[in-house]
Amino acid sequence: MKIDVVITYHPKDRDLLLGCLQGIRRHVHFARVLVVCRRECKAEVESAGAYFVDEDSVVDGLSYGSFSGDRWGWYFQQILKLGIADRVDTDYYLVVDADTVFLRDVSFLNSRGKPLYVTGNEYHQPYFDVFEQLLGFSANREYSFIAHQMIYNRSIVREMRCRFRDCSPWYMNIVRYVEPQSPWFSISQFSEQETYGHYLKACHPDEVNIRPLKWGNIPFLPTKNLRFLLARYYDYCSFHLYNRRKPGPFLSPAWLSYNLGVGRILLGLELRKLHLISRWGDPACI
Repeated sequence: MKIDVVITYHPKDRDLLLGCLQGIRRHVHFARVLVVCRRECKAEVESAGAYFVDEDSVVDGLSYGSFSGDRWGWYFQQILKLGIADRVDTDYYLVVDADTVFLRDVSFLNSRGKPLYVTGNEYHQPYFDVFEQLLGFSANREYSFIAHQMIYNRSIVREMRCRFRDCSPWYMNIVRYVEPQSPWFSISQFSEQETYGHYLKACHPDEVNIRPLKWGNIPFLPTKNLRFLLARYYDYCSFHLYNRRKPGPFLSPAWLSYNLGVGRILLGLELRKLHLISRWGDPACI
């Protein structure tokens, strides 16, 4: 079964968009790839062969300019990921961060047509505080659903939004609970992945099928050679701008030990030997 794939895109990830799209086209069984972003990125998205979706048109009555604050853009993207359930054509849709690149073939539905999820280790209590405020019950946390990609059932997303308490339209509940911090949006308080994943666990446990995938956060731009080496160890990787390190001839042992672990030191040795980091930032390598 093919699924729509949704990328929420910001120009800060311009160096990564083509790599993200290439990874999806090579390794994911998709129907359409929709890139949700601001209007001025339309030509860029369409030239890359993806469907452009104006971010200000996804949720009726909500646009980027509706609110302000240091964290508003981040919350806005999360609301878009839940709001796009009204715009996709397939029963399930996959949301992928624009700085995430698939390196191997990955299936998101099992043989019975049920969604497949991967877990992470992140824990941030404010996400679960807001979860309880939104839905009226506590999450049974055993693991994290934050993994830089997630498959959604559009009908269950709509159902969950309807169960958000107190405010109408639904997105105002999220805004309401992240607003009171001073200064506004000063810390991360809401995660759409933790909220949806733990809602599934509580209300639709048959939809929660956990499978192992190897993924990591890499602090460099994904050159072709780097992607080739990473594919020996990972199914997909994320290349966050905030985690990006300056170019240099070697990877530090501390970074290798912390991010790759002893079992993946071989990858680090190969990268050091080939001096791949000296090509950091070369657009021709993306």
